[in-house]
Amino acid sequence: MARLAGNYTHWHNLVYSTAWLTGRLDHAALREAWRVLCLRHDVMRRAYVSPDEACTYEDVLTEVEFHSADTDDEALETMRRTLVGAPFSLDAIGLSRIVVVRRDDRRHLFGIALDHLITDLTSWNLLVAELGELYERAAAGERIGCETEGAASYQEFAALLRQEFAGRWGEERRAFWRAYTERFGSSSPPLPSAGAAKGEPAVKIVRRALPADAHSRVRQLARQARATPFVVVTAAILAGMKEATGASSVGVSVAHHGRALPYTAKTLGQFVQRVPLHLDGEPGGPLETVRDVFGQSLDVFDYALPLDIVERSWGLDLTSSIGGNGAHVTLDQSGEGFRGSPLAGTRAEPVQVPAPGGHGLVDPLIFAWWLDEAVPRVVVHYDESLITTEAVEAVVDVAARFAVSDGR
Repeated sequence: MARLAGNYTHWHNLVYSTAWLTGRLDHAALREAWRVLCLRHDVMRRAYVSPDEACTYEDVLTEVEFHSADTDDEALETMRRTLVGAPFSLDAIGLSRIVVVRRDDRRHLFGIALDHLITDLTSWNLLVAELGELYERAAAGERIGCETEGAASYQEFAALLRQEFAGRWGEERRAFWRAYTERFGSSSPPLPSAGAAKGEPAVKIVRRALPADAHSRVRQLARQARATPFVVVTAAILAGMKEATGASSVGVSVAHHGRALPYTAKTLGQFVQRVPLHLDGEPGGPLETVRDVFGQSLDVFDYALPLDIVERSWGLDLTSSIGGNGAHVTLDQSGEGFRGSPLAGTRAEPVQVPAPGGHGLVDPLIFAWWLDEAVPRVVVHYDESLITTEAVEAVVDVAARFAVSDGR
């Protein structure tokens, strides 16, 4: 909704992945698989008229683009230009792209791009898996139907959400979030600032290696607190922010899957909802802090809503309470990609095709924990024009010690 209202103009809004495919590629089967996929899922035929109004077309809005190239460099440039060369426009029709660049009969460059308004990571993985299944069936000569089983349409989900929101379910959530903002306030104190931002964000990265056994230590603290590893690393960041700011209350945002309503497990669309987690009061030890944050997480996940939408009708400032810096926390969250081979009979080799200007930052401060890697680490992306490097490093210092502590 923020982008529909004109924000995030520096962000290219593309969710995409590209790969070299080696093996025989059936162009006609891919074209048919994509057509059926788009007809099965209404979100692939969705367009936005305004921040408050969307429409769904009956016909497919995008088709597979086929190109050819004489060299790998030419293929990569063609993919860059056609797949990611321009952001999606809300004034245009079609929020998806699929491109194939042929090098020879057994080698193609393949890419899919979606507007972030119609997908999340779960939806991306569902789309890639279903496209692969449809492609395999089409390549075998099977006639594919456009019906889906066990999945509601995105339009049905949105209608049910509005219906629930207008009743007791919505009133309970309104009362919860009103009480939440009364407790934590409508903003969180900022980290030391580098000054007012001018122009596009100055994206910087801080990487901090963790002990080799960091994963087992985080899991041990989670078991002691009867919480989850994700809550442990989130509590660690909150503890770091509290020490860096000296404030009585600090907050971050985390992602909730948003698929709580029936028949949404296999539905394509943007379901993820950002909810806040805060830490207030006198600082305790890691074990006490994790337990406090875990208890809070049970409530905010249970009452999760698209807060940036409902705050306008409720007259509450909810989104700014998600961390004064727009701080966001993730754990072992890989981005969109093609796992294995997306299309039967081919072998995929991922390749980077940078979008113009890079990804930018949706939030000015993103803490990503990578505990499943060979070298566990914390990686922080931040806007240096808003937040000082010293402040970021101070938070990471505390958070790293907290996460691998024995809980005392």
